[in-house]
Amino acid sequence: MLERVEKPKTLKETALEQLRMAIMVGQLEPGERLVERTIGEQLGVSRTVVRECIRHLESEHLVTVTSSGPSVTVLENSEIRQIYQLRAMLESEAVRHCAEQVTPKIVSTLQRGLTQIRAELHAGDVACALEHSRLFYEYLFVIAGMTVAWELTDKLNGRIGRLRFMTLSTPERANKGPDNLQDIIDGIANGDSKAAIEACQKHIDEACRMGLLLNQQE
Repeated sequence: MLERVEKPKTLKETALEQLRMAIMVGQLEPGERLVERTIGEQLGVSRTVVRECIRHLESEHLVTVTSSGPSVTVLENSEIRQIYQLRAMLESEAVRHCAEQVTPKIVSTLQRGLTQIRAELHAGDVACALEHSRLFYEYLFVIAGMTVAWELTDKLNGRIGRLRFMTLSTPERANKGPDNLQDIIDGIANGDSKAAIEACQKHIDEACRMGLLLNQQE
């Protein structure tokens, strides 16, 4: 059998991924100036590529460009609250749909995803845990038939990627986060949309509180 050939990443795509990751893990801190020449030398790419990446990250609200140049975006608490509130609305609706049309396959797929997330958090691999959390939620939204809502949620999560990395790096959220996801799965598995929504809202409320606290400490 022939296997599908994956499209190789362009230089810009690779550089963009590295810059996005550097912001998420804090190698590039909120408010830090982004100097094209320095970044280009570190990544081994031209300033033109760096400039294109910065423009892309600006469109994702991860970079802010002012008269003094580009810098890593500093999130205000009001923005953080709004993002988590929107997440709560969208994700609650998705888990409700899943609970109302639950099948054994849906539950087993979500459970496998959660097992992977737990294992990566236990190993301290927060970046991979976040990626599998993304896949967990993407599956949940797609099954719910809410692909447009997923696009919005994914963008919202991207804006708070740094905060999500920080919160899941704490022992409290590394344990409570997966436990909350388990409660969501249990509600879906039982066809109990009310329980699933309550677990979802609890999960997001706790993450929001921790995110606000950590944002103040930065």
